[in-house]
Amino acid sequence: MVQALNTKIILSGNANAMMSPVNIQQGKMFYGDRGMEFRANTHGGYIQIPWKNVKSVSMEIILKFYYRGFFVTTTDGKTFEFVGGKAKKAVSVFREYLKPEQIMRRKGAMERKRK
Repeated sequence: MVQALNTKIILSGNANAMMSPVNIQQGKMFYGDRGMEFRANTHGGYIQIPWKNVKSVSMEIILKFYYRGFFVTTTDGKTFEFVGGKAKKAVSVFREYLKPEQIMRRKGAMERKRK
């Protein structure tokens, strides 16, 4: 069993980790005092990202009110995509632990196609 990253959970919700277009892991996302944790429902998979290792978070917002999910880029250059996980409520947690310039809005698929 993996040791929990956080000592206090601030928010949690169901989420999908998009490991690749064909490898989508269902699980639970936890936002806590030390970072973000994703725990898969099956096969015991997990992702732990301490706040100090987050380079940026890009929120995918559709129609200016629906928060589909977010992309997390780490200081070592890895990018993780999460869908769900109470993304809209997670913004307040991100604001508490990250600098404003680390939190960005990512255009939704419909906005990117309008060019």
